[in-house]
Amino acid sequence: MDAPTLLAEVEQRIALLAAPTGQHPVQVAAQHAVGGGKLLRPRLVVAAAGERADREAVVTVAAVVELLHAALLVHDDVIDDDDERRGVPSVARGAADTAVAAGIPVPVAERIGMTTAIVAGDALLVRALAALARLDVPTPMRSRLADIVERAMVHAAEGEHDDVLFAGAPADEAAVDRILEGKTADYSFRAPLELGAVLGGRDESAIAALGAIGLRMGVLYQLRDDVLGVFGDEAQTGKSVLSDIRAGAPTLLFVLASRDQAWQRLAHHYGDPEADEGAAARIRAVMRGSGALAEVERRIDAECEAVRQLLADAPIEEPLRAELTTILERCAERGR
Repeated sequence: MDAPTLLAEVEQRIALLAAPTGQHPVQVAAQHAVGGGKLLRPRLVVAAAGERADREAVVTVAAVVELLHAALLVHDDVIDDDDERRGVPSVARGAADTAVAAGIPVPVAERIGMTTAIVAGDALLVRALAALARLDVPTPMRSRLADIVERAMVHAAEGEHDDVLFAGAPADEAAVDRILEGKTADYSFRAPLELGAVLGGRDESAIAALGAIGLRMGVLYQLRDDVLGVFGDEAQTGKSVLSDIRAGAPTLLFVLASRDQAWQRLAHHYGDPEADEGAAARIRAVMRGSGALAEVERRIDAECEAVRQLLADAPIEEPLRAELTTILERCAERGR
């Protein structure tokens, strides 16, 4: 399939699935939450589907994974109390600001904003799952697709829970690995590749190989995301570099830096909702000075090599191997 043309169709399908059927604020908010992303997950679906897959099914499933992603981001911003997403106000912040502008008292407006985001995310989830249920493919294939989505979304829910549970608290690398795989790697990389592989009629060995590649690539992606969450350029990431610090995010950066003696003098800033740029600068200094940042970069390099080996051994065609290698490199080196 012509990937650029297909991705353009996916964008149109995403807009169609998210389009309001009425002018209720929830539907408008859901529509605004979709778009502006890199279409990474749809691209993985398209790549893994290959030449033999039904075009309509690929377009729909690729749009579904992007709607699921948008829904999780909306909910994540509520959980993390983030005011910004992709360089614009988050759904919750936008709805709260609108309510304040209408003369509603701030405490009530904040509750309206949070409620709007939660139910807008719910609406996107339902629309995504409904589109999957209506997919015109053989029943066994549709059931397989549903199984993959169910597993990935449950893992995402578990990872999101553990991300909050361990926030600011002592955590080991094993716990961080579970969060990395659950919160992001499965639904963002493993599942899209498996979904595309199923749509393309690939055999079980190829589906398993692509799933393993996706899981490791997703871990790498989240490691880079965690670095950008503290050291990134807000103009590029569209997200505050104070957010993870204020939330006390249980990242590998945090776990490694917290072992350094210098961390104890500023540990109270990590997880402090009022932490300012001065506190953040001191935290960044320890993350660098302790070697934590360098170790995370080393881990990213190691994950890259592991994925390259998995790609070399996978029973897939050369064009797909090349496409996934390109995506791998962009995930490792990205600035947003």
